[in-house]
Amino acid sequence: MASRSRRATRNAGSPRGGRAVGGPTRWPRLRRLVLPLLIVGVLAGGAAVVWATSDPPPPPSQHEASRPSLGAVDAPLVIAEYADFQCPFCGAFAREVKPRIEAAYVATGKVRLEWHDFAWMGAESEDAANAARCAADQGAFWSYHDKLYATRVAPNSGAFSRERLIGAAEALGLDVPGFSACVDADTHGAAVRADTAEAARLGMTGTPTFIIGNRTLVGAQPFEVFAAEIDAALAAAGRQ
Repeated sequence: MASRSRRATRNAGSPRGGRAVGGPTRWPRLRRLVLPLLIVGVLAGGAAVVWATSDPPPPPSQHEASRPSLGAVDAPLVIAEYADFQCPFCGAFAREVKPRIEAAYVATGKVRLEWHDFAWMGAESEDAANAARCAADQGAFWSYHDKLYATRVAPNSGAFSRERLIGAAEALGLDVPGFSACVDADTHGAAVRADTAEAARLGMTGTPTFIIGNRTLVGAQPFEVFAAEIDAALAAAGRQ
């Protein structure tokens, strides 16, 4: 397990403790689940981190109508992405790789991409995740997602303050009073925390992490790495 954990931090952010997530009782409980699996530090660059299991990994939650997703509900392959809006590697994937996956696989009906929050980097991670789901209430999750990931941010520096989160909604033309009420009520906070706890339960050690068929891919890998994994999973399902 130790050697796999070391590889799994490459090209990925890793939950390493620090400031509590959303309050004093949440992060310590998550940390006890996650930290024993971690090698402290982030190793950028290098080969893709992919491993297969003898059996498929424990599945993420079943598709929910309210879960942010891209693609047909009956697509033959689901990619479950676990990510944090403050994670720089998640941002790199969102800007550089996701658009190519959308064009090659989502638009052609082969893949559905499902979003799962892994909001481990601090209070602003939870706030941004809640805000993105408030945008989803107005049918704008992915445009808001892209807005938050448009530039790299310093974690917990105020980049995702209430004012800036609301400003992003205003820039996208959303119903700002309704959005603000949703943010202030922490309407989706429980769902965000449930996703983060699920990531810990599945033994994930960094962001972004993707479950593709019976394989797990970690980090902001090049499109070609994703394409190879997707094609293999579709071929195994007889749907390439």
